[in-house]
Amino acid sequence: MTTTFSFFGVTTGSSAIRRIFPRWMSELGIDSELVGLDFPVGAPPADYRAAVARIKADPLAVGGLITTHKLNVLAAARDLFDGLDDAATLLKETSCLHKDGERLLGAALDDRTSLLGLDAAVGADYWDDERELVVLGAGGASIALTLGLHRAAQAGRAIPARVAVTARSEARLDEMRELHERIGFAAPVEYLVAESPVAADRVVAAATPGAVIVNATGMGKDRPGSPVSARAPYPRESVLWDMNYRGELHFLADARERARPDLRIVDGWDYFVYSWTKVVAVVYGIDIPASGALFDRLSELARTA
Repeated sequence: MTTTFSFFGVTTGSSAIRRIFPRWMSELGIDSELVGLDFPVGAPPADYRAAVARIKADPLAVGGLITTHKLNVLAAARDLFDGLDDAATLLKETSCLHKDGERLLGAALDDRTSLLGLDAAVGADYWDDERELVVLGAGGASIALTLGLHRAAQAGRAIPARVAVTARSEARLDEMRELHERIGFAAPVEYLVAESPVAADRVVAAATPGAVIVNATGMGKDRPGSPVSARAPYPRESVLWDMNYRGELHFLADARERARPDLRIVDGWDYFVYSWTKVVAVVYGIDIPASGALFDRLSELARTA
């Protein structure tokens, strides 16, 4: 019988995965369909809980992927999960629901997939003792990215010489600071309140040449605007990476209008593909490597959907 894969989002009907998912299932030989579950940002906890309960109770529901609501879903329904992976416990969020028999499990995979996305944008060997990372936004995506970098450092890889993280409130930064202290984050981090795009501009301007500037705020997709101004003073040879691939993406659009040939501008498409293929692999219990013939085939099917 046809199983169902749930997609928790805000505007799931606009996502490219609606076209991509059936093609992937056909390629992988899996009889399963995508079910979109739309929630407004900050939906009532009871709504998240009801959705998780339905998935747990339905034998044909194999699990799913969560985008914007990772923290809220776990906070609302933690007792419905029979197990969490280490990252989900550490980050207090889940991006993947999957099952082991009748057991409902939660996993946070963004630390791995965001690092893959960053590597795709700049290369795993990009970092040296001068290049810095500026992360605009201190929510779940940002925290996961820094956790991915921490684990890369533990594996002996080079990571940014310095990390600067902005948020509009001190509370968001405190949460990230507490996690970094707990894990012993390997790079020096500056936690900066930037209540406006002009304030964020000052943080960007202070970065070193070749810095990677990441929009991890959700602005340009889930809500309008950009975390920086249209004339943000990017350091020379900066790399601008938006973790989103769809929406107005003002962060990238404004940079393109500047027509500065020294800037490298990267959207979140590769991150999107890494995120989805990783969750699909976990949910269906199959192996999808992050490179190689199968990944290339799935990526091509996604691009042409």
